[in-house]
Amino acid sequence: MHANKKSLSIGSVALLAAVTLLPACSTVSVNKQASAKTITAQRGNIVTDKNLSSDTASALLSAGLNEQACMQHFDLCLTQLTDSMLNEHYRPALATFAELHYAKARQLADSQSCRDALARPPLDPYYANAPLSDKDAKAQQENTSQCLTNYQERLFDAVKSSYTYLFYDSLEHDFEGADKESNRSRAQSRIPNDTDIQTQDIYNSASNDVITQLYKSSDGSDRLMGETEIEYLPIASNKRDSSDQASIANLSPLKSKPTDQIKVMKIAVENYDLGVYLPNENSYLQNAHKQTSALADLVSTYELRLSGLNSISKRPGLGISLVASLDDRYTTTIRQLLVSSLSGRLTNDQNDSNTEENKPSSRVYPTGHLLLTGLIIPSGESVLDVLSSRQLDIHLYNPYQTENVNILNEKYPLAANFSAGYGLWLSENQLDGVGYLNLITRQPEARLPKLFMLEPYDPNKRVIIMLHGLASSPATWVNLTNDILNDDKLRANYQVWQIFYPTNLPILENRYQIQRLINSTYEQTDPKGQNRASKNSVIVSHSMGALIARMMLSNDNLVDDLDRLDDQNVLSTNEKRQIRDALRESFGEQQLKERFELQALPQVDTAVFLSAPFRGTDYADRWFTRALRRIVYLPVGLVKTVTDNLATIATQGDLAQNPLGALYLQNGASQLSDKSSFIQLTKDLTISDRITYHSIIANNDSDITQGLAQMQPGGAKIDLSQATEENTDINDDDTNSPLNAGDESKIPAQPLVAAITVNEDISQALTERLSDGIVPYTSAHLDGAASETVINGGHSIQTNPQTILTLRRILHKQLQE
Repeated sequence: MHANKKSLSIGSVALLAAVTLLPACSTVSVNKQASAKTITAQRGNIVTDKNLSSDTASALLSAGLNEQACMQHFDLCLTQLTDSMLNEHYRPALATFAELHYAKARQLADSQSCRDALARPPLDPYYANAPLSDKDAKAQQENTSQCLTNYQERLFDAVKSSYTYLFYDSLEHDFEGADKESNRSRAQSRIPNDTDIQTQDIYNSASNDVITQLYKSSDGSDRLMGETEIEYLPIASNKRDSSDQASIANLSPLKSKPTDQIKVMKIAVENYDLGVYLPNENSYLQNAHKQTSALADLVSTYELRLSGLNSISKRPGLGISLVASLDDRYTTTIRQLLVSSLSGRLTNDQNDSNTEENKPSSRVYPTGHLLLTGLIIPSGESVLDVLSSRQLDIHLYNPYQTENVNILNEKYPLAANFSAGYGLWLSENQLDGVGYLNLITRQPEARLPKLFMLEPYDPNKRVIIMLHGLASSPATWVNLTNDILNDDKLRANYQVWQIFYPTNLPILENRYQIQRLINSTYEQTDPKGQNRASKNSVIVSHSMGALIARMMLSNDNLVDDLDRLDDQNVLSTNEKRQIRDALRESFGEQQLKERFELQALPQVDTAVFLSAPFRGTDYADRWFTRALRRIVYLPVGLVKTVTDNLATIATQGDLAQNPLGALYLQNGASQLSDKSSFIQLTKDLTISDRITYHSIIANNDSDITQGLAQMQPGGAKIDLSQATEENTDINDDDTNSPLNAGDESKIPAQPLVAAITVNEDISQALTERLSDGIVPYTSAHLDGAASETVINGGHSIQTNPQTILTLRRILHKQLQE
């Protein structure tokens, strides 16, 4: 009995031990997780997560290789990994090797040996950062050189392996074991899998590192590519034959297509030869005056985080989006403006620069930020040729012109980021702050209007000219411009010119200077006026800008209407004549004629007016705006020129209060008053019959907008830009009401109306109540408009999505006509 108990006890212990050890023998467990985590894990790789992809990690485990050991003994790891791949599927192996090469390149770039290449000389030779001994310095230099060589070798291998994987079906399969019968088979209908996307990311990221590091190394900063030898090819060919020499810097392009590539430089890196190719179009590179501008201040959009834009305009495809910022680009900042404002009286140098600034051609600024898309193409048409290639070609494309690239006789879409250059320009120039300070700071010289081209001039695209309003700047058009860039058809057919003008100038003078500037730009870009860009242009204008735009589209002679300004007979006929003579003396006979005798821009056939105070506004006469108007300065130079001639004949108190004198001695803000001389002179201007114009008018009372929509229901657009509050007006005691059956059964309130297309006359009772809070409908309305749209919102409707959508419809319609 005792023996049996002992046996039972031993058996129980054994059974308990077995049960305890069972879980330890099991290596698989199943837990639920969100599907998003599974997808993220499947699609992540060294580019996105800084960890190897699951496929590459599995390949290492299957070969019995540890990831860290593999990075330490990289060449040996690749050999053992190659020996372990026993199946006949060669293409996936290329993806694995591409990721490993790129992972090793990243590890090397972060290592101390490679980072020593970026180290600065010691600041203090007597303390911890004292210089190394000659022996240690030589050893460190050797380690650094070897590290840099290995780094660039791994990057090039990552490019070649990923390229071979991506274009595997188009390459000759000349490796051992290749299936000759299926050689060069096409798999165009194959759906891209996770590995395809991951390997394209590696190809783009490795190419990005090569191109940007080459620029930094050639520039002498952040050198991570070892010693590079650069040979700049001649930028023009004397014989204009089939030579592949470059043609840039305003020289005639070679006789080939603008989308063709021209070799502009050769770069030798260790035992690799790299060729750099640019587009064959002098207009795209018109600012690249130096040979070295082929890679000028190159920034990858991988390194940019664009904020403040409603969307990022992109085109998916192969390649890396880059921005080349040119050294001689124009910039304007608040600091520059304040320095100018506080500089005191004019010096002789300032007078000279002011004379130069009076030339409109000197105030036309081609874009200083060129968009480029970079591709690296290894030489070779077979798998082994590409993998062993020591010749790589870097192609930099103009993404506006080139949508597809030909690789191994197949077309592939080219990636692009059309918002990058625009975003850099806006962030670099601080236009909003400069526009406001231009209004309220006393400037030593007149700040004359400037014209900015947002992309290199394209003779085959129509032009959109944008004019901002009071105390504003081109930054006001950020969302509209970005939406045009984001619309494939509009981007392909329009280019944007934005005017930046000082809104403290008298509006008549601003019109004269802006029209002079626009005329000069057309003459400069197309002297014969034969390009598509010189026809069917569009002006989009807001507020004060709309008043200026209407004058540039009219053929009226304002001199004929000057007598109407003195209805109260404050001035005698002799005094009127004296004032006119003084104005003529200030400007000259021809310039005075050009200021008052309007001529419609011949290149423009369409206009869109936003919140336009054509008949002025009483808002400009309220106490707080009158106070603001007192700190809005006229440019000193302009005041002196005019007042020196007018002050001697002023007989009726403050000359600026005289109806005629006020046209040139009131600032722009004051002239928006419905009582101003300027409004009285221009309120009935007629627009040329050949111009099609559209009005977009804001109304800030949603109830009135709803009423208008009921009168014209066919043109109403419902506002779904934000959720409406639920209707809580139902009596809670009504237990029979379906609204008390639960929150999910509550009926939301009726949505607001966002916009209305006005198809018939609005009753006078309603028009008198329509207003954006600053400009009443009666001032913004123009008879004869091709379309009139009322937007629910305030005066600054240029940022309203409904406004932008309406503008896009107008532009699409213009292309069809």
